[in-house]
Amino acid sequence: MLHTPRRHDPQVRINTVHKQDFRLARILHERRSMATVLAPQRALYSLHDVTPAKEALVFAALDHLRSLGLTRLALLVVPDFHGRADLRAFPAFCAQLRRALLPGDEILLHGYYHLADAQPQNAGHKLASTFLTAGEGEFLDLRYEVARQRLSDGLNVLQEALDVRPTGFVAPAWLQNAEVRRAVADAGLAFCEDQLRIWPSHGAPILSPALSFASRTPVRLWGSLAAAEFTSRALPRLPVSRVAIHPNDYRSPHLRTAIARVVTRWQAQTISSRYEEVLS
Repeated sequence: MLHTPRRHDPQVRINTVHKQDFRLARILHERRSMATVLAPQRALYSLHDVTPAKEALVFAALDHLRSLGLTRLALLVVPDFHGRADLRAFPAFCAQLRRALLPGDEILLHGYYHLADAQPQNAGHKLASTFLTAGEGEFLDLRYEVARQRLSDGLNVLQEALDVRPTGFVAPAWLQNAEVRRAVADAGLAFCEDQLRIWPSHGAPILSPALSFASRTPVRLWGSLAAAEFTSRALPRLPVSRVAIHPNDYRSPHLRTAIARVVTRWQAQTISSRYEEVLS
């Protein structure tokens, strides 16, 4: 006579649990797949230090990035680089830059002078200013009132020279403080960022470490190449990843090759985006 398992039979309970686990796993898989569709991994590409002082390198970088298929690029424009390249005095550069823009591009304000006008106020800031940038941490120690005025002045220059209203602000070398972030919000800008996060003017910061290169010394150059090879594989796993390119990177054929490798790899793994798409 065949034995018919009853509901309270241990074997029945085991089979039931296995079926429930399978259904749960399938539901979780479907939800993860749907989340990937609804919230794809995004990549932000930016070209820093856009200034007439680096004109040849700026347009060499733009040509190269376009050749790699980038049609969404944030251009970080400096109103008066080191106090000797006021955009308003270079109408030919500004006209060429406007012609080079694509509909998917966006302009961001990148400091004002891109040069610190005061000594860092503490040892930590001094170390950051020395190690991370060659005295260009312009906004690292600015108080709210000075930062607010400098942002306003910078926005006016970009409006006058390029007829654009930037959507966000990036401090030189990503060095800023909480008062600067408050000034950014009060200036009507949607966001600022540092090397680890994007800071919306309203809302929580977004974790998004930026990949960048260094070229000031041979040691920095080769060190950044080694670091980029690792981080360029790890960062696209985050919801939002960033790569920051500088005109001076194009002084080195090694960095040019590395940039091409990173951009090509990321385009296969992520969706090239604008900041507004990340913030929405």
